[in-house]
Formats: sequence, structure tokens, C-alpha cells
Amino acid sequence: MTEPAGRPLGGRYRMEALLAAGGMGEVWAANDLLLDRAVAVKVLGPAFAGDGRAAERLRREARAAGRLGHPNIARVLDLGEDGGLPYLVMELLEGESLAERIGRDGPMAPAEAVRVVAAVADALETAHRAGVVHRDVKPGNVFLGADGSVKVLDFGIASAAGEAALTTGDLIGTAAYLAPERALGHRATPASDVYALGVVLYELLAGRRPFEAGSDIELAMAHAHALPTPLALAAPGAPPLLVAACERAMSRDPSSRPPSAAAFAHLVRAQGPATRPLPVVATTRPRPRRRGLLVALVLVVATLAALPAFAGGLLPWVGEGVQAPFAVISRGGDPPAAGDPGQDPAGPGTGAPAASGEADQPAAEADPPAGFDPGDGDDHDREDDDSSGSGSGRSGSGRSGGGGGSGPG
Repeated sequence: MTEPAGRPLGGRYRMEALLAAGGMGEVWAANDLLLDRAVAVKVLGPAFAGDGRAAERLRREARAAGRLGHPNIARVLDLGEDGGLPYLVMELLEGESLAERIGRDGPMAPAEAVRVVAAVADALETAHRAGVVHRDVKPGNVFLGADGSVKVLDFGIASAAGEAALTTGDLIGTAAYLAPERALGHRATPASDVYALGVVLYELLAGRRPFEAGSDIELAMAHAHALPTPLALAAPGAPPLLVAACERAMSRDPSSRPPSAAAFAHLVRAQGPATRPLPVVATTRPRPRRRGLLVALVLVVATLAALPAFAGGLLPWVGEGVQAPFAVISRGGDPPAAGDPGQDPAGPGTGAPAASGEADQPAAEADPPAGFDPGDGDDHDREDDDSSGSGSGRSGSGRSGGGGGSGPG
């Protein structure tokens, strides 16, 4: 079309500069005279002026996009008709289309490709949840804002769930990004949008589309029956996880693709070198369970090592005031009763046998002092072993891991 002369479009929008032209019409930068703001106006071309289906598609774009609120979806502001030409008013974006970026710079760095494709997937997820399938996901319908934003455009040929198709058997979309099931005549679904976005990712990484053909029909059939060059060969610098996500999205079988646009966004964002948290270092070490036994063994060894010192030094010194052998209470017998004629605790003995039943021994070979019972020490060691072992068992209950219970399930 040519710029309207002398009057604003619809009596409100003054056309100022042609931004883009496509199969369905033109996009102009315009000024909204009523609200004094810059807007973008999409107008159907003269060839579609008498085409009721094209006009209906544009009206459906307004209804579909108008109810989708998402930062990655271009906002629809108004819908009107002037001289038989329907038009759609949208927010004016500063920047360029993804198609222009690819045409100028070729392949995109993987990190930037991830950012763009994940943003588009987020927008598609919102649309799919609202029952809207875009049906024409391609670089020309993705806009890269000068501020770094990513916007999905042109829901004009979107199919709202529950509405009848405008025409039966229409192949609506762009053949270079058409899902295999769509090329075979099946209806568009969210999985079709995921496939098309996978093709976009392939093109961003490889700098070329997965299929080339001499006509749209041949191109559509290539998506249905041919295999593209593996992305790992077409883009050898792409991270393996990103390559795997792209190939999964481009699966011929819709059920083999990511189950939703959100799932695809998660897959592409998971690309790159994996970062794993450092292992948690315990701040306290669990006490050995057998420490009580080890302590008991050390005490026994120390006692045995000290016996010569007792025998050669301490015992003679103690024995200076003692002439009779020491009484040793047997573990198996009772201590002698008070006044027992066989034992005189007040002084030198009368030669009565010791309570243990052993014969008198010379002073040089006297038994250990009264009250020093090796058996009692053994009992003490065993009790220490038992108590230490049980205490160790209590401390080994996982204190170092106790903080984990406060974390999220």
C-alpha cells in the first residue's frame, strides 16, 4: 500500500515510516494523535482488501494477543478498518527482527541463542496455557529490542483452542519452520510451535536452516521425511546439552519432543558446563564406636608396664611397716568376719592362711597392696568399654548431618 495522504489512518494514526513488508501486509511507524504516542500499525495489503479470511485472521490476532499478558509478547493496542483495509495497532519497538540479525551476523553465540530461544519459549508457554497456538514461529516474528528485550510478534494466524479453522486444509505458516505433522495436513498444536522453535535454534547455532529446497512444498516434505545435517557437525562449537535439546525439539514424533514450551526453555537453559556444589565438609567428626575398648586396652597395657616399678620400688617402701603378707579377698569367697581367729588385722599374723587359701609367701614375693585388685581394674575397664561404647553410639547418630533436617524437603 502507499502511505495515506492528507488524513490519518482511521482518523487517528498518522503514518510516518515503512518498517517492514510481508506477505500479509506492511508495518508502519505511526503517531497516535489521540494519545500523542509512537505506535506500530500493521495494515493488510491491497491484495487482501477483499479477502475476508485475511481480515478475519488479523482480527483473530488482536483477540488472541490482546488477552496474552507477558513481557515477551508484543502488546496489541487497537484494531480498526479504514477504506476496507483492516489494521492492527501495536507497541512500537526499537531494534531489529531476529531474521535481520541472522542475515547480518550469521551464527549466534550459544549463550545469546539460549537467551533468545528461552524467552520465546516463555512467551509460547503463556500463549499455550491460554489455548493459543502461534502457528508461525520463525525469526521474522521474533523481535530483538535495543534494550535487550525479546518479543514475539504476529499472532495473526494463531489458532485459538476451541475455534473452528477458518478454512479446511489451509497450510498456514512458513514452510522452512513447519512441523512434520503440519506438513502432512494435521492440525497445529503446542508441539508444533516447539518444533518450529527448535528449527529457529538450529539456525541460530549453525547459521543456516536445517533444510533447503527449491519450493515450499519440497521444503515442507523435507521436514516430514528427510534428516538434517546433525547439529553437532553443522555447529561444532555448540554445547552438547544444547545440541541435544535442539534435536529433541525437532523430533518427527510430537510425543518425543519436550512436553511443553516451558520444558524446552528449561532444557536450553541447562546447557553449558555443569556447576556442582562443593561437597559439604562436616564441622564435627563422629566419635569412633570402639573408642571405649581402645581406652580400656591402653589402660591395661599401661598397668602391665608399671608393675615392675611397683614391685621394685613402691612395694619395698610400703612393706617396711608390714611384716605379714597382704590379705587378698578372693572373687569367689566372702571376706572374713570381724573377730575371725584366722585373721588378726591389728598386727603381725599368727601364721593363719590367707583368705585366698594360698600358703604364706615371703615378704619379697608379697602380693600387691590391699585394695589393689587387678580383677577390679578389669571390671572397671569393661564398664568403661560398655559405657564408652554406648556413648559413642549416641554421638554417632549423625550430628554432623543434623542440619539437613532444617533444609527444604
